[in-house]
Amino acid sequence: MSRRSTNSHAVKVQQLPYVARLRREEAFRSADDAEWKAAAGRIAGPHGWYAMAGWAPADVDCKLIRFATQAEGDEMQRWIAESGIETRPAPGKFVSDQLTVAS
Repeated sequence: MSRRSTNSHAVKVQQLPYVARLRREEAFRSADDAEWKAAAGRIAGPHGWYAMAGWAPADVDCKLIRFATQAEGDEMQRWIAESGIETRPAPGKFVSDQLTVAS
């Protein structure tokens, strides 16, 4: 009988118990997305953090960024507050001519 593989999401959540909450309903611009990921990488290293969508009622509009230590979580939360990333404008709608298929 083959053995089931481990649940990598559950393992990451267990290994990284401390959370910084990035509360935002709209989508991120690509530059903003890259910026918060770079900040998390500076704080905890490239593999020392894990991001996931909040699913609990209090965290529905949050991106949960998980860290191994309380100090890393607090530093990321401080960066979120100081950068103002939660209140930046969402990307605008793409406006262009409609593409058609040649007949």
